[in-house]
Amino acid sequence: MTQIHYRIDSRTGLPLRTKKEARDYRDYVIAQLQDPDNLEKQESAVTFQKVWDEYIAGAGKGGQAPSTVTKHSSVWENHIKEAFGTKYISGKRAVTTTEINEYLAEKYYNTDLSYGYVEGFLKVFYLLYGEAYRRNYINLETITKYTKERNIRIQMPKKTQVDEEADSTIQVYSRSDVLKMYEVFESTDLELPFMLGIFCGLRESEIFGLMWDDWDYEKNTLTINKQLVYVAGAWSLTRVKTLASSRTIDVPDTVSKLLSERRLALAKAKGTPAYRSRANEIVMDLRDKQPVEIIGGDFINRKLYDGNDGKLLTTNSFKYYSRKIKADLKIDFKTHGLRKTHLTNLASSGFPLKSLMARAGHKKLETSLKYYITEDETSREQALRIINSLNFNDYYIDVDVDLGFKKTMRMWLSDLGEEAFSKLEQSEGKKRQKGNKNIDK
Repeated sequence: MTQIHYRIDSRTGLPLRTKKEARDYRDYVIAQLQDPDNLEKQESAVTFQKVWDEYIAGAGKGGQAPSTVTKHSSVWENHIKEAFGTKYISGKRAVTTTEINEYLAEKYYNTDLSYGYVEGFLKVFYLLYGEAYRRNYINLETITKYTKERNIRIQMPKKTQVDEEADSTIQVYSRSDVLKMYEVFESTDLELPFMLGIFCGLRESEIFGLMWDDWDYEKNTLTINKQLVYVAGAWSLTRVKTLASSRTIDVPDTVSKLLSERRLALAKAKGTPAYRSRANEIVMDLRDKQPVEIIGGDFINRKLYDGNDGKLLTTNSFKYYSRKIKADLKIDFKTHGLRKTHLTNLASSGFPLKSLMARAGHKKLETSLKYYITEDETSREQALRIINSLNFNDYYIDVDVDLGFKKTMRMWLSDLGEEAFSKLEQSEGKKRQKGNKNIDK
């Protein structure tokens, strides 16, 4: 029996907020499914603009709040209208779900628009298809395909790690866990990606988007300005999400040594037929408006072991090791955990906040601050040491000092020593006074 899962009411384009709304909408859909006339409905060629105009003409009659209509109108006028206004929502020339999903991905990955804002685009598309269905421009099969079927429906692209990081909590690996995991990755194709995560704090998509011209051997730096992600059925290079994410960072000697060894090994392997037969994948470069095919790009991370020389490593490459580490070491391995561990260790060591923001590629100050307030074992040890060094029972005296003119200075007992204090007390006849805690000492 087919299970029906809905989150948005196609009749209004609004999310289902209560169980009652969900049950009512489920009953409505079941009734539509049981009506054979819905499946046989012939679709006429209608543009998105026509459907939008009819929606606006009836706006408010369907129970939408004025503020909701205003938001939808802003998204339509400023974005969707230009791209889809003259295109067809129904008929033989109707746009496909792939076209719409690629549009959403381009808006999210290659502009400064936030994930939440682009979600507003998705809601407008669902609203338009619901409106088209109610006006008999599309049949039940079409609206089901475009808004319901899990694998092919219109849907949001995968969140970037920038946004996932901003939304997530800080969880780090202990020193012993890092050493155990390193033993798993040592002398494998994933050793370098592991080290780039734990010693450079790169995001997973940034690691696998690196190319050899991003590494400056003389300055020992890495430039991060792109990421490797899976978009619309193809591995693609996109720009990093924010301006702050585009950065150049210093590379530790340990990683620099690995990079040098890797480049030499790849240069040697490139001459073999086996390598050339595998290093010929097509990666779409989506960083500009016009997509460009990159065939066998000069990526840093390619296989050299297990008989697959030349094969491109991607964000999927860690999956096997993640399962292995979970089974063998009982450690929940996630690549992003390496980045969080790196940044937390820097913060715990007193790394300047501004420098950490630049190294991590954080846009928001509060994202970086999370790493300074994470209470791991190291930060607790430092806090206890500082707390135990505080002295709230210090005493002071006021002493007249001749500097060519009379000057009264406040001297703390802990600075003077008990013997010197006694002499000063006797000579000056001053009374010992109990002071406040030593903040300005």
